[in-house]
Amino acid sequence: MNPSEVITFLLIGLGVLLVIAGAWIIFRKRRKWAIVLTTLLVVGYIGYVAYYPYLKVSIHAEKYEQVSEYLATTYPDREFMIIPEQYEEGNTVGYFDVNDEETPDMGVSLHVDKNGQVQQTGSWTTGEFPTQQELWRGLEFDYGESYTLDRKNSEIIKKDEWIDGELTVFALTIDGMPAIAVYEYSRAGYGLMDLQVAEDKLFVSTSAEEHTFIYVDERYKEKTAAFLVESGETMSVDATEYKGKLLVVE
Repeated sequence: MNPSEVITFLLIGLGVLLVIAGAWIIFRKRRKWAIVLTTLLVVGYIGYVAYYPYLKVSIHAEKYEQVSEYLATTYPDREFMIIPEQYEEGNTVGYFDVNDEETPDMGVSLHVDKNGQVQQTGSWTTGEFPTQQELWRGLEFDYGESYTLDRKNSEIIKKDEWIDGELTVFALTIDGMPAIAVYEYSRAGYGLMDLQVAEDKLFVSTSAEEHTFIYVDERYKEKTAAFLVESGETMSVDATEYKGKLLVVE
C-alpha cells in the first residue's frame, strides 16, 4: 500500500474502534449484542484490508480494457504500447504510460477516472542520457507544442554537425525548412542554447561563443546567400560551395 492508503485504513480503523467503544457503552447491559457487533466490525475490517489488494488488481484490469478501447476507437490506424497491463505494487490504479509503437522513446501518461473517462495527465521520455551526436533527437519531443497523442510530430532530419568541446551545433531541416540547433554538452548535463528555423528562406544562421554558423539548404538556387551576423554586418557566402553543409566562421 502507498502512504495515503495506509493513512486511510488507519483512519477507518480508528472509526471502527470508536464505533466498538460506543457499542459497548450502549449495550453495556447486553454484552452478547456488543460482542456480536464487535466481532462483525473487526472481521469486516480485517476482511476488507485483506481483500483490498485483489480489488485493486480487478479495478486496474477493468481500466486497462477501457483505455485500450479508447485508444483503438480514437486512433484506429495506430498501434500503442500500454503499461502496466497488470497492477503491481507501487503502481497507481488507473494510470498508464502510453506510447505509439513508432516512437518508443516518448509518450503520454493517461488516467481513467471512475466514470471511465480518459484524460492525459502528462508526457514523458525515456530520459536516457544521449550521446553528443544524438542531442538533436530531443527536438522530436520538445519542438512545437507540448507532446500529446494528437500532436502532429515535425519531421526533423540531421544534415550536418560541428562539435568543439562542449559546444555542439547541428544543421537540420524541420518540416522541410533549414534550421540550426546549438547545444552545450558535458558529463554533468546538456541543454539547448539556441534554435533558429528559417521562416521563408532556404538558409539560416546564428552565433554562439564567437562563432557564426550558417546553413544553406541544398534546394537553394542562387549562387550566393547574404546573412546579417551578430555584429550587424552583412556576410555573403558562396552558396554553390557550401549548400548542404554547416559553415562555421570564427
